Amino acid sequence: MMLGYQTNPQWRDMSDFVVHFTKPGPPYQDSYQNMMSILGSRSLIPGAEGFGIARRERAVAERHRSVCFSEIPIDQLARLVQRRSLYGIGFSKSYILSQGGGPVWYVQYASPAHVALKHQVERALASPSPHQEPLWSMTPFVDIQGDHHNAPYSYRFDWEREWRVPGMLRFTEYDVAALFLPEELHDTARGFFEWAVREKAGPGYFCPCLDPLWKAEQIAEALAKHAEDTGRLKAS
Repeated sequence: MMLGYQTNPQWRDMSDFVVHFTKPGPPYQDSYQNMMSILGSRSLIPGAEGFGIARRERAVAERHRSVCFSEIPIDQLARLVQRRSLYGIGFSKSYILSQGGGPVWYVQYASPAHVALKHQVERALASPSPHQEPLWSMTPFVDIQGDHHNAPYSYRFDWEREWRVPGMLRFTEYDVAALFLPEELHDTARGFFEWAVREKAGPGYFCPCLDPLWKAEQIAEALAKHAEDTGRLKAS
């Protein structure tokens, strides 16, 4: 899979890809180890807390547990790195859409849209079979902004251009578009994946390795080299 700006190379504010950044915490207190654990298991497991307008409704809370991604262009990730980490896994938007994911809709608190959605949630919960209501396919993607009594959603997350996939995301090594980690670990990661494939110990991820703090020119150079190397291997 080739990583780039396929929509229009001049639209630097747009991205064809989304990134899931790992953080310190279970199972490891190290973002790199957590990323490698995810890659080894070929799965992203949602956290205990759900997302979306109905995440606190006990009857459907489980439907709102989701895996989160950011659509921020890959050469503008520094701000997100400050809140997350230097380690992340990139996927194409088309792949995330194929897995039932999509972008988050940010709705202003007490706006007509919020009032209408709140009414729909209340009506769905009061139905004879609330679990079968189709509304729950949408609510994990709806965040309410400006509700200062409903932390953490009082914080403005819209600059992250968040995407979500409800439930667990299972993937293969061929679905990953890029890995994000500091440049000094690129050779270490590649060496580990080569060992894993050679010893049949796990999957090998041979997509581009990118440093999230690189400038656009460095990222473009790395992507071009990866595309060139891939083309050479296919031709040989």
